[in-house]
Amino acid sequence: MKAFSLPSIAFYCLFGIFVLYQQLHVKNFQGASQSFALTLNISAFAGMLTGFAYLIYYGWSVVWWAPIVIFVIGLVASTLGFLLERIVGSLTLSLGGFIGWPVSAYFMFSYVPSAT
Repeated sequence: MKAFSLPSIAFYCLFGIFVLYQQLHVKNFQGASQSFALTLNISAFAGMLTGFAYLIYYGWSVVWWAPIVIFVIGLVASTLGFLLERIVGSLTLSLGGFIGWPVSAYFMFSYVPSAT
């Protein structure tokens, strides 16, 4: 199908895992460093906005219904992120998100198919 780009969707799933673990880290943050808490909040919020922007851009560029399917695939992939958590740990996924989600975002936007 021309409506879906598997590399873009795969990077969206990876992106979603990083953002999810940053959001969980913000929710359960018990550290003493308020500056780190602020940085983590900003990163998680920016990741959430980037995810929304990606879905809107994909729908605008390709076909309007594709982001709904991609969002559902991302939700399923996020549950698979719990298996990854068992291997590397939630803190590693959260801290890796500072580099992981921007890199994933770059590639997920790069692989969006053109509407030709």
